[in-house]
Amino acid sequence: MAKKKLTETKKETGRSFGKVLARLLSALLIIVLTAGLAVAAINLFVCGKTKNRILDPEGEWPEPEEGEAEFDAIIVLGCSVLPGGEPSDMLADRVDAGVELFKQGRARLLVMSGDRSEYYDEVTAMADRALAAGIAPNYIVEDPEGFSTSESIERAANTFGFKRVIIVTQRYHLFRALYVAERCGLEAYGVGSDPRAYGGSLYYSLREVAARVKDFFKYLFV
Repeated sequence: MAKKKLTETKKETGRSFGKVLARLLSALLIIVLTAGLAVAAINLFVCGKTKNRILDPEGEWPEPEEGEAEFDAIIVLGCSVLPGGEPSDMLADRVDAGVELFKQGRARLLVMSGDRSEYYDEVTAMADRALAAGIAPNYIVEDPEGFSTSESIERAANTFGFKRVIIVTQRYHLFRALYVAERCGLEAYGVGSDPRAYGGSLYYSLREVAARVKDFFKYLFV
């Protein structure tokens, strides 16, 4: 009899544990699904809010004030450099797109905003490439404290005092940059620099999904 009761107790304990585990897994699934929906909704919001401000260099552009250059500055956002100090393909394409816009007379200044340290220098690589393309040094502004997208945009508004800018980077990155610019009070438009495919594109795109969520909450009450 005692053995039978012990067996029944074990079965009941097993059933109780199974119910608890099932509830925990259900709760975890709900949390994961809710978080996934929130991430998707935020990304759709950020991209939807800014997509109409991504311009085609050959298309129609917003009209400037009479007698003024179209924009205060073209801001080229930094990214990785190679071990020898040369710009990566992504960075080179950003600089080249910014140079082309400047040569078209779109803005007064060409701003190279990125990270600069003793061992890692995006800004010098960017400026050197613009100089080699024929841009005079007095039209190139180096911003070595653009350690992140948001810091580059905040400095454009608060440190340099720009009001109307063009932001140049790859298209996947433009949505967030333009969203941050709007939250910082800038009238900003973007031009994508995507003349080729890049290695690691999937990684960069997935990272950007998370970065949009981060900056959405960072500027939620700004």
